[in-house]
Amino acid sequence: MGLAHIASYVVACLVHLLGPAFLVIGVYLLSRMTVFALLAGVVALGFAWLVRPRVPRLPPDIQPLTREEAPNLYALLDRIADRVGAPRANIVALNGMVNAAVTTYGWRRRQLVVIGYPLWLILTPRERVAILAHEMAHFGNGDARHGLVVGTALHSLVELYEITRFDPHDDRGLDYRMAGALLALAGLPVRLLILVLELLMYRSSQRAEYRADELGARVAGSRAMVSMLDAFTTRTPSAEDFLEPSAAVVRASDLWGDLRAGVTAVPEEEVERRRQAAREERTRVDVTHPPTYLRMERVRRLPCMEGEIEAADVEKVQAELEQAAHRVAKSVRDAARGALYR
Repeated sequence: MGLAHIASYVVACLVHLLGPAFLVIGVYLLSRMTVFALLAGVVALGFAWLVRPRVPRLPPDIQPLTREEAPNLYALLDRIADRVGAPRANIVALNGMVNAAVTTYGWRRRQLVVIGYPLWLILTPRERVAILAHEMAHFGNGDARHGLVVGTALHSLVELYEITRFDPHDDRGLDYRMAGALLALAGLPVRLLILVLELLMYRSSQRAEYRADELGARVAGSRAMVSMLDAFTTRTPSAEDFLEPSAAVVRASDLWGDLRAGVTAVPEEEVERRRQAAREERTRVDVTHPPTYLRMERVRRLPCMEGEIEAADVEKVQAELEQAAHRVAKSVRDAARGALYR
């Protein structure tokens, strides 16, 4: 554990202490029973409420699947979890993002796996194993972002940041803009703390990504892991470009078929251009993810590993996702249509 990792825990603990500190100050000021002290005490109590420890809740835009609804999917994830040394998932859900993620929710830190169905759709069976293994590995590789101390501190700060955000283009009147500007000014320390935590976790977060790739390659195989990472460079941009204009006009029943057809139709010249552009990301700095091309190079340098899970085991899962995938398509379409009228 490096100094930056330790420092991130120190900063996170300080964030958690802000609430009790404001609470004590507020109670003390209220006990003084003067006009100024009463006003200052109320403000301090308000800050205590705002900076209180928060834990993530289940996201509202997901379609959860129970073990009864998707036994093959849960069995697949259980096998992957056992192989990467991670706890088994409590809930698996689909959403409309071209991505996949794991997170924890609630005070009991229950594990949630979110599979973006558009991403799932454009991956091969072995690439699906690779993305699931990579994400599950984050539960077992010591990534501080998923820990109780740092994870909840960062979540609390992000929630507070959302409260203090200010949109200068909002046209609800001068009074609203002035109040919003003052709120944004009060939120500057929040932004600073988020930046400090992100910088302190920079190296550990990037190491966690490389470690998750390595653990995932042990389960899915080296070639499948490289191919999955390549898909983020070559295929996911097409899926995102398709969804942004098309989700509002395509019928929900046709959305996924049209998406897959659109991704498949991308010319090979464009695919190669995207790979070349990805190679130029070597010098870019990303807070949590190293450049995809560097991750692919690192996996290629690992001893060649064969996948431990057969493609047939993954293909059994598809039928279990159909109903939830249709609900996701409807929610994606409704969200896209709603955005047209904002």
